[in-house]
Amino acid sequence: MTILTVLESRQGERTSIEYEFGENLATLAHSGRVDTFIVSTEDGFSPLGRNRSFLSSDLDIPENEIQRLANWNRFENPRVTLVALRSRRVGSLLRGVVLAPSETSVCYKPYSHSHRLRVPNRSFYYNVTYEAIAFVSGNWGASRFSLSHLSGSGSFHEDIATCNAEALAHYCDATPSAKVESFMFVGCCISLEHLTGIARLNAEAQTGLHHAISKEVEHCEGYELVHLDWGRVQHFVPADAPK
Repeated sequence: MTILTVLESRQGERTSIEYEFGENLATLAHSGRVDTFIVSTEDGFSPLGRNRSFLSSDLDIPENEIQRLANWNRFENPRVTLVALRSRRVGSLLRGVVLAPSETSVCYKPYSHSHRLRVPNRSFYYNVTYEAIAFVSGNWGASRFSLSHLSGSGSFHEDIATCNAEALAHYCDATPSAKVESFMFVGCCISLEHLTGIARLNAEAQTGLHHAISKEVEHCEGYELVHLDWGRVQHFVPADAPK
């Protein structure tokens, strides 16, 4: 495990940003190093595909339900939506899993113009990350986050990692009551080279403020859908992003 940096919020709370490649999610959960998982809806040989069996047994959620919801959010749902699956088992290691959209999701198509420049859409990744953190922290009491690449397989980009980290920093600044201990990058497609921008983060720098977006929470049987819409809201641009 590599500690990339330690963020210090404006209120003085400290959160470590970490990178783990060698250990799988089950090992991290059993050791108490993570208590929730934010993962791309890509299946197969991917962080979700490799960990689906563990997620099912730990959270007491059928594998076919996880797969069905992930496929729906990836291939059918035109909205930017977080599928939040809270644990259904008393004593589970994880609080739950969030099936998050990525660049391979149908909802990403309106934002994919940036691919012509070979850069990810930073507003997309920032807002998805911020709202996933906010939801599981505020609703599940999670404090030790793990996050997969949220990009297409093999196309992770340093800008995505910077968006992830700055979303975390802004959430900690805006929510002094939240106790966020750690934020860990896990799974394939991420290397230390992608995370060099995070190591340069200065938690006390004036990197801008979070702009609230429109959210709609749909309560379903056994899970929740968090629909995001930033419409004409001013988009956040990370400090390191090219102008």
